Amino acid sequence: MTMWKQALMVAAAGVMGGQAMATPADGQWRGVAGAALSTTSGNSSTQNLLLNVDMARLTEQDKLSTTGYVNEGKSTVNGEKVTTAGKWGLAGQYDYNLTPQWFSFGKLGFEHDRVTDMSLRTLLGAGVGYHWVQTKQDTFDVYGGLSEVITRYGHDKTIGDDTKKQFSTMGLLLGEASSHQLTDTVSLNQRLELYPGLTGSKSNLAKFNVGLSVAMSSTLSLNVGLIESYNSKPGAGVRKTDAAFFTGINLKLGQ
Repeated sequence: MTMWKQALMVAAAGVMGGQAMATPADGQWRGVAGAALSTTSGNSSTQNLLLNVDMARLTEQDKLSTTGYVNEGKSTVNGEKVTTAGKWGLAGQYDYNLTPQWFSFGKLGFEHDRVTDMSLRTLLGAGVGYHWVQTKQDTFDVYGGLSEVITRYGHDKTIGDDTKKQFSTMGLLLGEASSHQLTDTVSLNQRLELYPGLTGSKSNLAKFNVGLSVAMSSTLSLNVGLIESYNSKPGAGVRKTDAAFFTGINLKLGQ
C-alpha cells in the first residue's frame, strides 16, 4: 500500500462513518468508532493502523458534529523502514436551522501530517445550506459559503512562486452531500466539496467521497468506499490528484 493511499484512508474515515437512516432529534450524542489494520509481507512489508471517531448531537433546531482520526503506517523494503503515514485530524461543525429547509453552518478543523512536513493546517468555513430531501431513507443537502485555509510546514515549502513555511488562502466553499438507506442493512453516503481559492496562494481544492456500509449486527458494520481529492498547488514532489479504495469496521455508539 502506498503512502498517499494510506493518507486518503484517513480522510475517508471521518466522512463515511455515518448512517443514512435519520438520526433522532432528541439531543443525545450518537455516532461510530472505527478501526482498520492492514499488513502485507514478502519482498516488502507494510503495516497501517487507522482509528477514527464520528459523533453528532441533533435537535429540532440545530446539529453539532465532531470527527477525529489517527493514522500510523510503516513500510519495510530490503530491511529499510520508512514511515508512510503519520497523521491526525480533528474537526467540528455546527448547523442551525433557519427554516425547515434552510440552515446556516460554521466549521473548524485541524490536521497534522509529519510525512509531508505539515505541522498544522487550520480550516475555517461558514455559510448557508438547503435541505433538498429529508426522509427516513434519503437526505440530500447543498451548501455554500466562505472559507479560509491556513497551512504551516516545519520547513520552507515552494508553492507557486512563494517559498515559505506558512500559506493561507481565503475563498469559497461549495458542496453537496447525500445519504441513502438502500435496505435495512445497507446504506450509501456521498459528498462533494469544492474550495476555490480567491486570495493568498489561490489554491483550488476538491474532495469527493462515496461509501457503502453493511450492517453485520446491531452495533457493528463493514464500510467500503472510495475517496478522490485534488489540489491545484500541492507543492514540489506531491501529486495534484489522489484516489484510494478503503475498507474498515465501525462500532455504533449511543442508543
